[in-house]
Amino acid sequence: MAVYQMGPIAMDESFIYTFFPLLIAILLLIYIKSKEANETVGEQTGSTSSTYSLWDPDRKRPAVSDTAAPTFFQEPITPFDDSMEILSTPPHPFRPFKPKYHMTMGLEKCAPNDLFLLDSLYPSRIALRKRIVNEFPEMTLGASQTCDTTIKELYSYILSQHLPLRFPKLFTITADAEFKNHVSGDVFPAIPPKSSMEALKILATTVEDDILILQKEEERETYSLQGFIACFPNGFDSSKKMGMGLNEIHEPVPMFKERLALSMERFFGKLEVGKWVRRLNWTISTHDRLFLPTGNHHYEGEQIPEQPETVDLEKTFLRVERQVLLRLPASRDMVFFVKTYMTRLARVKEEGQGEALATAIDGWPEKLGVYKKRIVWGEAVKAALRA
Repeated sequence: MAVYQMGPIAMDESFIYTFFPLLIAILLLIYIKSKEANETVGEQTGSTSSTYSLWDPDRKRPAVSDTAAPTFFQEPITPFDDSMEILSTPPHPFRPFKPKYHMTMGLEKCAPNDLFLLDSLYPSRIALRKRIVNEFPEMTLGASQTCDTTIKELYSYILSQHLPLRFPKLFTITADAEFKNHVSGDVFPAIPPKSSMEALKILATTVEDDILILQKEEERETYSLQGFIACFPNGFDSSKKMGMGLNEIHEPVPMFKERLALSMERFFGKLEVGKWVRRLNWTISTHDRLFLPTGNHHYEGEQIPEQPETVDLEKTFLRVERQVLLRLPASRDMVFFVKTYMTRLARVKEEGQGEALATAIDGWPEKLGVYKKRIVWGEAVKAALRA
């Protein structure tokens, strides 16, 4: 058998006949895998070509997120399998009051799963919102021309993605590309209607959260109100706030300018897409009206109503607003979702929290107490809670 010398290596014929075919097979396999990898990356990124190659020692597979459309969230939404049971679940018992009030934004992380917290009141709340929208269309719905694309973006996400994915037994997309609400029986197009006002009306009667759309004004370096759904406002007529910046909107709120204005503007500018936050705000209401564009605040110069000697805790309520703030991925506009909770003070007292709530009412700063009308109902409510 012949022996071939290649430098320091000696190879016989059997080695050559075995080694070279094996080498060719390995190289061919590498080429095929490299081609498959390029095709896979092209499919993921939507590109017909790619620089990714197994032959490149510095190769890196492009991340899908580098080229894919921006998303609303950085965490996945998971289906609520027992979503029908939501309709028999009471509202979440938020009790955000503390012994001493601190004027802060009070932000917490909000998971995408918790954007909408549905409960047993959903059917009646949606029916009420329909009546309010029909009776007060100009005060409940509003949009400037600058937020048409923003409303469509929001509509598509809520109706086509979020609700059917999170609550698959309550909301579905039909074969005809229609959104069906199995609770109310309503059917709407999954694709946004051409009219922004029509889109807002559909949203207003599908979710029980009010929605405020804020857009950045480059000239003033601030965000201003350019669209709204306000079926359950608490002392604000949003139609009169259209076009106003954050400072103008909150001008009547005591201590806002000194304590919150600057930090809020900074936060708005830095909030990233996908990082949702929430906060809670509370007050006392001496009635159960949810649509309240005026009346729950006392403004400077107004006459102070006569103070009641007693109050009925069955007809007086802890009113809590759960506010979720997020940035839209395409338009980059900011959106507030506001859900209102009303709890009879009789129930708060039954929970053993009467003294805690009375102490929290005392804990409001003087100017804030005047603004929230503590000067009207404060003594009577505290006495009843402590009795």
